[in-house]
Amino acid sequence: LMLSFCANANTKIEVLKVYDGDSILAKIENNIFRIRLIDIDCFEGTASDRAHWQAKKFNKPIKEITNGGAQAKIILEKKLKNKEVYFSFYGIDKYNRALGYLFVENRNINKEMTQNEFCTYWKPKK
Repeated sequence: LMLSFCANANTKIEVLKVYDGDSILAKIENNIFRIRLIDIDCFEGTASDRAHWQAKKFNKPIKEITNGGAQAKIILEKKLKNKEVYFSFYGIDKYNRALGYLFVENRNINKEMTQNEFCTYWKPKK
C-alpha cells in the first residue's frame, strides 16, 4: 500500500484531519494514512508525558505547552485549509506513520511551522 505512492517525489494529498502542529491524517491515492511532519517538533496539545517533558525542557508551565500545542494545530490548519497540498515521503516511523514534508504552493510547510514559537526544528536521534 505505502509503496504505491513512495516513488513520487511530491504526491498530491487530501488532508482529512489535523491532529496537531506536526501530524495529520491524509488520503493518498484512495488510501488513508497518518503523516508525521519531519524536522519539526511542536508543543503537545494535551498534558501527556511528552508535554510534561517539553515543559521541563523549555522551562515553561504545562499550561503554556498545551496552549501552544493548540495554537500550533490552528496554525497548521490555516496553512492547509482549502489548498492543494503535496507530500514528499521519507519513510515510516515506529508508530507506522508516513514521514515527510508537506508543500503548499511550493512552500515547505514543515519549515514554515518552525517559524512560530510553538514549534522547533528537530532531528530525532537514530
